[in-house]
Amino acid sequence: PMRMLVAFGVAIVLTVALTLYMSKTFTGRAIKAVAQDEPALRLMGANPVRIKQWAFGIATAASALAGAMLIIVGPVEPGMDRVYIGRTFAVVVLAGLGSMTGTVAAGLILGISESIVLMHPGLGASWAPAVSFMLLLLMLGVRPQGLFGR
Repeated sequence: PMRMLVAFGVAIVLTVALTLYMSKTFTGRAIKAVAQDEPALRLMGANPVRIKQWAFGIATAASALAGAMLIIVGPVEPGMDRVYIGRTFAVVVLAGLGSMTGTVAAGLILGISESIVLMHPGLGASWAPAVSFMLLLLMLGVRPQGLFGR
């Protein structure tokens, strides 16, 4: 349906925009730097408190936009966080921490693999999350830093 394509399009645009922002701007690079070496960032003339405030604001805006897209896709209820938190964790770890490109690739891999399981006549819908965690465990055993991790 069209509503899924709208959410997908917004997700792609947001991911590309965040990737460019984090790699091409001073503030984006400072956000990465504050997590790695805060004293060195301070020596470079940036205020770590201000950078953390920017990071919080960007994360809040991205989360709000993701929530708005979730409302477009389907009904929202208070207990649905349990449905998404495991898959989100699997995507981030599978991708490699800090890798935006890897996050897109891991999301596609897990989404397609879960869809294949859902289409299989012998397996029920309850097996779909199990596939995500099986791939997560396999990745942790083979390549602990993730697909695109350093």
